[in-house]
Amino acid sequence: MVELQTDKPSRWLSLGQASRLLQVNEATLRQWADNGNVRVYRTPGGHRRFWHDDVLQLTAQNTPVQTADSRERAEGSALRRIRRRLSHEDVTSQSWYQSVEEEGRDRMRLFGRRLLSLLLQDSPPRRRRQEALEESLMLGHEYGSEMADRGVALKDTIEALIFFRTIVMDTANARSRSQILELADRVLLGVVDAHNRRSSSA
Repeated sequence: MVELQTDKPSRWLSLGQASRLLQVNEATLRQWADNGNVRVYRTPGGHRRFWHDDVLQLTAQNTPVQTADSRERAEGSALRRIRRRLSHEDVTSQSWYQSVEEEGRDRMRLFGRRLLSLLLQDSPPRRRRQEALEESLMLGHEYGSEMADRGVALKDTIEALIFFRTIVMDTANARSRSQILELADRVLLGVVDAHNRRSSSA
């Protein structure tokens, strides 16, 4: 992002103004900006500003809205599947599930939401793809470190990750699967690396 210039300030819209013009909520507009669907600029105070003509151009397109809606539907579908699977006895009896205390399961659910959002994001442009790969690796490091600190075996940690990944893959359309696998593999590498480091230093 670049610093906002003061040229023609009336042409700049705040996040709230742009959201109202597009008739979407502010969280959705933030996501579009982060995904590169609309240019966003920052004031010196850190506030988002949108160029009026960019927003008008976006109102003539329906792709970002459809994309956001389809992603939300996919996330909701995956979450419902995860909850159903987690309530089944065959899952709750798995060693990876039993090895995590209730507090850890709450953290695992948060991790699952972050992982789900990351894996189901739109196919990013090349620059965003690199950021997504880096975020995947970082997420894997966080999860691997936490599971190692809780004394959860690497095998169990990986089985939990595969559990989430499989459900996401079952939910996603065929076009998204190669991207999901690429990001999930990077998460897996981060998990293994961080878990091994924590275990060897213990």
